Amino acid sequence: MKKYFKKFLPFFIIIFITIFLFSSCTETAGPDGSLSVSFPLLHKKHDLYYHLDHTARSIEMLFTEEIDETTVANNIDFSDITGSLNSHYDVEVYGKIITLQFHTEFFLNDGWKYILTISTELKSTDGNCLKKTENIEFRTTGKPIANIGSLQRTSIVCISDIHMGDERAVSGNYCWFNKNADALENFLDYVMSCPDVKQLVILGDLFDEWLVPYDVSPFDSTVNIHNSEEYFHSIANCSTNLEIFNKFRTIVNEGEIELIYVPGNHDMLLTHEILDGIIPNITWMGDVPGLGQYSPVDGIIMEHGHRYDLFNCPQSLINPSHKLPPGYFIARLYATGMASQAAYNPQKFINEKESFEFFTGWTLAFLTVLSDFNMDCPPLYDEIIKMGGIDSYFDPLSFNGAYEMYADSIETLWQQTQAVNEVPVPISTAIAIWNGVDLSGAPIIEYMTNPSTKPYKIIAFGHSHYPHIMVYPNKYSYTSIYANSGSWIDEEYCTHDVRTFLIINPGEWTGSELDIVMLYRFDPVTGGSKTEYKLVPLAEESIEVD
Repeated sequence: MKKYFKKFLPFFIIIFITIFLFSSCTETAGPDGSLSVSFPLLHKKHDLYYHLDHTARSIEMLFTEEIDETTVANNIDFSDITGSLNSHYDVEVYGKIITLQFHTEFFLNDGWKYILTISTELKSTDGNCLKKTENIEFRTTGKPIANIGSLQRTSIVCISDIHMGDERAVSGNYCWFNKNADALENFLDYVMSCPDVKQLVILGDLFDEWLVPYDVSPFDSTVNIHNSEEYFHSIANCSTNLEIFNKFRTIVNEGEIELIYVPGNHDMLLTHEILDGIIPNITWMGDVPGLGQYSPVDGIIMEHGHRYDLFNCPQSLINPSHKLPPGYFIARLYATGMASQAAYNPQKFINEKESFEFFTGWTLAFLTVLSDFNMDCPPLYDEIIKMGGIDSYFDPLSFNGAYEMYADSIETLWQQTQAVNEVPVPISTAIAIWNGVDLSGAPIIEYMTNPSTKPYKIIAFGHSHYPHIMVYPNKYSYTSIYANSGSWIDEEYCTHDVRTFLIINPGEWTGSELDIVMLYRFDPVTGGSKTEYKLVPLAEESIEVD
């Protein structure tokens, strides 16, 4: 049956295209009588190139007139960076349809650029030709990481925002990461089995030192946590997380895949020394305390993204020897709502772009958390936020006291804070507060549109928990791609897809003319006694390497 199908595949294609043609519209020559061509089985992205599955075995062209077969030879050529590929395919003509049929031994490369050249010497039976020689671009789809078939490591896998808590957080119901632990364990096993993975990059918030109810002291001698170092160790030793950290250590020890860490905001008090004590020899990519970035090759940059978020970036100028931002105290209120086990009803953080002043931002964030958990407002002037020594805050604080601590100077010091935090392009407080709501503008301002900053083709962030890929500008002449890796938090605490990750294939490593960025979700497969998982593609973009 398979041989029969393969033998008559070209005829099935002809029938399909014929049905498509007559069920939609009748192709006619252009107004000047010239010949034109289309690709009805393919999608043209950004009005720039046709997206072609890398497993495709043929390319079908539909012309507006029947083609004179005697004019086909040497007037259609399919090529790539290596030159013409005409020895790897046959050209078959069926009236208005021309098919490039690839030979059995030839396979398209994944994430690759191809050019189809059609000369004006190609004629219709009426003697018409194309107005000019066409050079039509095709880009093949990227291939997901796989545990077979690769001879070299060329892929970067990016995850972020796992938000692991300690044993108290898990048992006390104020941890974002619990139900997805099995999925992450399986994901790491899968990554380790893939011979094409070169690097695993964690873009921050692996640990969560912020989600602690305000009536619980972050540091507590009764559970042997006296400082941040012990807090992070307690997260690594939590029963939910223990096997995951064992797998991280295995990745480092085996040495085939480089494990790289870029700090986030919920673990901004983490240091290289502390992390190395938990995962020895992990590659640390911190810069300013509480921040970091990583550039694997020229043109690609990765960071958590909180550098551009006034509520969540290090605020080291408000009080000497402290750097926790106002977002920390909102997180403490949020954790109290989680621990109350009240019904969770997530709302949009800010519904309209009306006001960006710090007072408005704080108030909206505060009221949103109360609304999400249907909580009563805590006494604002009572010193109920137990600090226990975190970030050198030893005495308890009130919410009003925390607000006033920042409100007095956070806006006037914002430009200086950005200089300390090495923000490439300084932004206003209004934009910086909005970045806590929608981070997608930050890469545009910081890396895509300002001529004074180093140009980057691909910018990857975490932080927002919103996994997506976008090109900028949103048209055929786009110059950059922004990709967000999303999160691995439990589904009930996220309004977006979770268990998401990026795959980035730099052309410098693959030999391609393209850098490829892919977004995937790691999904459980229903049925069977043991939970299995599959990779679900969500989005893909490519950009030419300089």
